[in-house]
Amino acid sequence: MRKIATIILSIFVLISLTISIIGIFLNFYISPIPVVESININEKNELIIKYKIDSKKYRNKIYYLLKTDNSIPKINDNWILSKNNEISINMDKNIYYVYLKNEDNKIVKVNNTENLGKITSININKEKVYVAVNGEYKVNATYDSIGKINDEIKWYSEDESIAKVDENGKITGIKKGTTKVYAEIMNEKASLEVIVTNLITVKPNKFNSKKSYLPCGKYSKEDNDLLDEILKDRINDVGYKTRAATVEAARFLTLEFPYKIRYFSENGRGNTNGVDGEGRYYHLGLYLHSSRYSNIKKKLNGPKTWGCSLYSGPSHGYRSNGFDCSGFISWVMLNGGFDVGDIGAGLAPHLDLTDYGVRTKFNANVVNSGKVKVGDLLSSGGVNGGHIAIIVGEDDNYYYVAESLWTPPNVAVVIMPYSKKTIFNRYYYVMLMDSYYKEDGNLTKLWY
Repeated sequence: MRKIATIILSIFVLISLTISIIGIFLNFYISPIPVVESININEKNELIIKYKIDSKKYRNKIYYLLKTDNSIPKINDNWILSKNNEISINMDKNIYYVYLKNEDNKIVKVNNTENLGKITSININKEKVYVAVNGEYKVNATYDSIGKINDEIKWYSEDESIAKVDENGKITGIKKGTTKVYAEIMNEKASLEVIVTNLITVKPNKFNSKKSYLPCGKYSKEDNDLLDEILKDRINDVGYKTRAATVEAARFLTLEFPYKIRYFSENGRGNTNGVDGEGRYYHLGLYLHSSRYSNIKKKLNGPKTWGCSLYSGPSHGYRSNGFDCSGFISWVMLNGGFDVGDIGAGLAPHLDLTDYGVRTKFNANVVNSGKVKVGDLLSSGGVNGGHIAIIVGEDDNYYYVAESLWTPPNVAVVIMPYSKKTIFNRYYYVMLMDSYYKEDGNLTKLWY
């Protein structure tokens, strides 16, 4: 009996040992299933997936596969061998489904990768905007992203008592002051500076002929500096050195600037006796403060800024300084980016403003041709002189013309409507300016 018991025990031990050996063998050669430990997007915009496996096992190679849809991957797809228990994926705008596979072709889906995303940058199209009290200004935000994102842009103002902003990026000036407006998407935000000022007015639908004439000494140097910044910004918005820039300079002075600039018969100009700032001002910006006297190289009865009393030789009396007709157009052209020279408006043999563009006899056929555009110059002709103006608006029935007029009731720089049926009775020539401006920029037929 003892021998039989001993034999049975020996068989049992042998079977146990065999099973252990087989278990050890299988443990070495059956591929482990990876377990995902972490998923994140790093500062280099890489999707990092870390997993763990039993590193004691010999068959521990893990492969991964990226898919842009959620269809089930196949064993013979283009799987990529991973290294060091980590997967690094350069993210782009695609949404990725990630799968892991061991050497026994066991496939595991990495959960939630298709829901990961990040805003990599956000930009607002302006760094600074100038808004009139009760005025509006629309800004836009653009962004770059990777993966799946929520692309809702949240706009908000740092100080809503100064400026508000709606969900579309439209800023409204509330009171004079400076604040910031933010655009935020997910994890990123950008800001711009908003300056609300009473130095400009909300652009009206039509020119206000009843607004006051500019008084003398109304503005400080800081005011003049800020107005120059606003003018430059408005011009840059539509495209410096384009047709639209010239038009915008004229629109700014007649519509956003709160006063009328008086007509003043000049005491001279740059291409005659060199006198500057007396019925003309051939410089960038506005002539509102004595700090601008440094621009004046030669004077006759000045210097005096716009709105201040100055003796006019041609008028034989004192008038508020301002612009004559060619002085206004020269200033408009210069500030729009076109250095035409401080010249006159006639049809003389020497260079005049009528020599720019293609001078064309104005008549109904030209009006109906569609060749006349906002930004073209108009002339009443005359060898020894003549009146010149610029078209700053157009609708089906009218051209809206910015000009410096010397006859009551508007002895000032104004915008006048002229019927398309009769305008050529007032202006005999139109200078078609396409060949001179080259580019239209962000040109609009009207300013509203």
